[in-house]
This record gives sequence, C-alpha cells and structure tokens, in this order.
Amino acid sequence: MAERRQRRVEIRSARTGRPATRDRVHDANELVRFDARIPAYIAEHLYDEAARSGRPVREVLADLLVKWLFVVEGVTGVRVAVAG
Repeated sequence: MAERRQRRVEIRSARTGRPATRDRVHDANELVRFDARIPAYIAEHLYDEAARSGRPVREVLADLLVKWLFVVEGVTGVRVAVAG
C-alpha cells in the first residue's frame, strides 16, 4: 500500500447516493470508510485475490486503487509502493 504520509488531506464533497454535504479534512494515514457497489464479476476477482494472498479484501482493494490512480493515471505528488 501507499507509504505513510505526514500531512493532511482534504476529501472533497461528492455524490455518494445522497446529497453532498461538505468537504472533510483527514490525516493522510487516517482510514476513511466508503460504500461501493461493484459488479459481481469484479468482486469475484477481488475476493479471489484476497483469498489467494491471505490478505484482507480492503488491503487488496487499496493496492488496486493505488496502482490505478498513481501508476496508470499518473497522479503526482505521492510516492507509492505497489505490490506486483
């Protein structure tokens, strides 16, 4: 997963199934909970990888998001360590 950062991050208000209320500010390493509905075939692969690797689903998902955001999309300003 991403290396530990010592800064604050702002999570902008966005649509999550109910009206957006306000931006939130968190420590960079603070865990943020969100709910996502994904197609079953994607969940199958996510859970298979978690079972294969012996890691929690949330860690597998976080690594996939890091890989996509910072490696594929080229988001800058954050150094990450991506497994695989």
